[in-house]
Amino acid sequence: MNRALKIAIQGGPASFHETVAKELFAGAAISTLPCDSFPELCQTLESGLVDYAVMAVQNSLAGPLLPNYRLMAQHGLSITAERWLLLDQTLMALPGQKLEDITQIWSHPIALLQCCDYLKSLSGVNTKETADTADTARMIKEGQIKGVAAIASRKAAELYGIEVLHDNVANDVENYTRFVVLSRQQPSKVANKVTLLLPYPVVKFSLENILEKVENCQLELTMLQSLPALNPGQPAAWVVELEGDQAACITQALAALQTVSPKLTVLGLYPKAESPLPQERLAGCLSEILQAQPELI
Repeated sequence: MNRALKIAIQGGPASFHETVAKELFAGAAISTLPCDSFPELCQTLESGLVDYAVMAVQNSLAGPLLPNYRLMAQHGLSITAERWLLLDQTLMALPGQKLEDITQIWSHPIALLQCCDYLKSLSGVNTKETADTADTARMIKEGQIKGVAAIASRKAAELYGIEVLHDNVANDVENYTRFVVLSRQQPSKVANKVTLLLPYPVVKFSLENILEKVENCQLELTMLQSLPALNPGQPAAWVVELEGDQAACITQALAALQTVSPKLTVLGLYPKAESPLPQERLAGCLSEILQAQPELI
């Protein structure tokens, strides 16, 4: 009998990462290994303790989780698949507690950011950052902590037996997060989406040059973000994501971009997932990027 695949996830049972792992590996026997942080998740995969890892990289409200792209590069990991998940950020507390009893709300910092409008509407309530949404619900139930609510999925409320105080507390009910599967293997050579790191400075580098080459290859530029440097100053790299209808277009674009950035890093070649978000071409906002960072051209 084939052994179960081991999948590292950030968080534990009933976390959004676990939900995505089960969806992406549907039909396969899997076991998940909870990790307290994204650095721990990447270290766990690199060490060989697991076969794959699932990691969040982008949220429709909070934007890209840019440090996670640096972690991929640091640990030599590759994206092999992606999936968007609709998050049901739910406010929950011990049975019998009411909203007026709550003085603190605990959750992962990204979840708190996604729900900032709702949190601002509550008077006399403070927030506390925790390592995981679902695990926060567990801590409240096991510790019988009164006066504290968690923001997590409804699955977490059901798993740990605590009550929902308010559904859908995110700033927008259309709150999606994009997750990727990470592997220690080198990226595939046939795919219709690619994630890159373009180091700065590079030979003949400019944002217009990138856009020109992408358009010539009939690709859509779906992400162009400067990766914050570890030290103050210029960005360490640009995170670039390209999508196309044909794998040959991706191959052509990689060859063209290597003339602009010979030391580019391919973080993944993989099948693109259908995005629930309206795709906006970045060419229209290029002037705004250049005005904000004119020294980069």
